[in-house]
Amino acid sequence: MDASAGETAVPRSSRHQEAADLKATLKHLRTEPRGWVFSLKLALCATLTGAGVALALQSVLWCRIVGVVLIGAMFAHAAELQHETLHNLAYRNRRANTVSGIVLGLPMLISFAAYRATHMRHHRDLGTPLNREFFDYGDQYGAKGDRSRLAVGFDWAVRFSMAHHYAFFVANLGRSLLGRDFPDENAVVSGRIRRDHLLAVVVIAGLGALTWWTGSAVILWVWLLPLLLVAAPAHAVIELPEHYRCETLDKDPFANTRTIRSNRITMWFTNGNNYHVEHHLMPNLPIERLPVLHAEVRDRIRYFHSGYLDFFAKLLRK
Repeated sequence: MDASAGETAVPRSSRHQEAADLKATLKHLRTEPRGWVFSLKLALCATLTGAGVALALQSVLWCRIVGVVLIGAMFAHAAELQHETLHNLAYRNRRANTVSGIVLGLPMLISFAAYRATHMRHHRDLGTPLNREFFDYGDQYGAKGDRSRLAVGFDWAVRFSMAHHYAFFVANLGRSLLGRDFPDENAVVSGRIRRDHLLAVVVIAGLGALTWWTGSAVILWVWLLPLLLVAAPAHAVIELPEHYRCETLDKDPFANTRTIRSNRITMWFTNGNNYHVEHHLMPNLPIERLPVLHAEVRDRIRYFHSGYLDFFAKLLRK
């Protein structure tokens, strides 16, 4: 079960205070970011992406298909690596986090500055009606009531295509090209968001130029197909369990967030996103320390699954 009856009887305010008190006792787990670890993550991601590109540009169809899947998977993985840079946990140097974060977000058209600003507010506001997330999936947390199968199917299609995100990117690109500031952001952050969007345009234009120069569909095989067919649904799958059908109006991270304990490959692919309760409990804890924190708090977690298959199997049964 996701939650125990004993825990639901504890008042929300008491549980929130207990989480705060527990957090204070776990300060000894904090360590400095280890840049060399993140550099290895980047190198592996880049290597696998390069292998995918090499396969996708072959004339043999099965090679192209494998290449598209590999590239798309690495695009989604890069978005999870970018999450680490948002919290300045990849490197000790803030500029190094920013530069790597900007690059990691480009394949999926994720503005580092916009994502960071929204994500920091998400950590602050989760548990309140003010909470908003950067990636909008429509029925974000599964709060909609009984609906027709057609409506539910449409909701899932929107989520796994990440249609809202790409519409949001286009709208923000238009604002960037006009030199306008962004709602809820100051002039400095707005300038950084414009920078990210204009840089994405430059990269896309470069891929378009390469496609024209080579006379082959480079932009299709190494970006569009991996993005739309693999990266978008993969990223949506990774993010879905985080707070879906949790108590998102409760400020206690043990109530508003879900953890999934999985194997090492999945933890690498999601970059520790599966330990999401732990991340919200101590957002400044380096990613590789989350399993250590998990061992300390496992018995307190209300929404817990032994793996992603377990989570989705139970979700489908509901």
